[in-house]
Amino acid sequence: MKAKVSNIFWGIALVLAGGLLLANTLGYVDMNMLHAQAWMWIFAAGAALFLVTYFLNGIQQWGWLFPAFILASLALTIALPDMGVDGSILGAPILAAVAIPFFVAFALKPRERWWALIPAWVLTIVTLTTVFADSVNGNWIGSLFLLGTALPFLVVYLLKRSRWWALIPAYTLGAIATYPVLSMFLDGNMMGAYVLFTIALPFLGVYLMNRTHRWALIPASILGVIALIPLFSSIFSAESVGAVVMFLFAAPFFFVYFRWKEQWWALIPAGIFASIGVIVVLSMLLPANVGETSFMNGLLNGILLAGFGLTFGILWLRRKSQPTNWAKYPALCLFVAAALALVFGENYWKFWPVIPLLLGIWLVVASFLKKKE
Repeated sequence: MKAKVSNIFWGIALVLAGGLLLANTLGYVDMNMLHAQAWMWIFAAGAALFLVTYFLNGIQQWGWLFPAFILASLALTIALPDMGVDGSILGAPILAAVAIPFFVAFALKPRERWWALIPAWVLTIVTLTTVFADSVNGNWIGSLFLLGTALPFLVVYLLKRSRWWALIPAYTLGAIATYPVLSMFLDGNMMGAYVLFTIALPFLGVYLMNRTHRWALIPASILGVIALIPLFSSIFSAESVGAVVMFLFAAPFFFVYFRWKEQWWALIPAGIFASIGVIVVLSMLLPANVGETSFMNGLLNGILLAGFGLTFGILWLRRKSQPTNWAKYPALCLFVAAALALVFGENYWKFWPVIPLLLGIWLVVASFLKKKE
C-alpha cells in the first residue's frame, strides 16, 4: 500500500515538473525570472517530497534521505546570505546533508552498517572545518580534521575487536593530528623527537599485546633511541650525544640477550654499539693535544677492535649451549687486529695480511692436533 501511494505521489510530481519544464522550453514560462527566494521554496518543497517518500517506503530505505537533505541544504544555502551569513560557512550545509543519511544508516543497524560511520564522521569533520575555516587557526583546523577522521576507525574496532585493521588508520591519523598543534609550541628538536616516538609506540604495543612478538622490541627501541637524539643535541655536546646514543642503541640488544638466552645473536650489535660508545667516552677524556697522536689513535683503535673481539669471544664460550662455535674465527681475527693496532699505532692497517696468515697457520696446526688425538 505504501509503495502504491509513493508511486502515485511521485507520478503526479513528475507530471507537474515535466509540464513546467516543457512550458519553459516552449517559451510560455521564463524560469530565469524566478527570484532566489522562489528557488529556495522550490528546493524546500522538493526536500519535503523526498522526506515524505522516505517515511512512506519505511525508515530502512535511508537512500531517500540523500535527495531530501541535499535539496534542503540548497534551500538553506540560498537563505543564509539574506540572514547576513557569508564566507566559508556557506559550504557547510551541503556537506552536512550528505553526512546525515550515513548517520541514519548506522543508527538503524550499527552492527551491520558499521562502515557507514566512516563517511558520516569524515563528512562531519569536513563540515566543521568549513564552518570554522575563517575564524580558527589553520593548525587547529588540520588537527581537528585528522583527529575526527581517526575517531570512526576507533569506533569500528571497538564495535568488533576482530576488525583490528581499523586500529592502523585510527592510530596513524590520531598521531598525525597532534603534529600541527604541537608545532606551534615545540621547537624543531622537540617535534622531531615526538614524531619518532609516535612511530615507535605501535611496535611497543605489538609486543605488549602479544609477548611472542619479540621482534617488535627492536624497531621500537631503535626508533625510541633515535627520538632521543634531537633532545640530547639541545642539551649535551656533540661528543656526549654520540656516546649516549651508542649506549642506548646497545641497551635493547643487551636486554634481548640477557632476557632470552636463545637470542644469542643480539650480543653482536650490543657489543659493537657498546664498544663504539666506550671509544667515544675515552676520546672525550683525552686532552686535545694528546688525542691526535699516532700512539693514541692506535690505542683507541686497539681497544675498539678488542671490544669487537670480546663480543665474539663471549659467543664462542657459549658454544656448548648455542650454535656459536664459528665465533672463534672473527674473535681471533679481531684480537690479532687489536694487537697490531696497539703495537704499530694508526699504521696497523699496513700489516693486515698478518691476520689471514696467522689464521691459516692456526687452522693447519689445529688440523694436525685433531688427527693426533
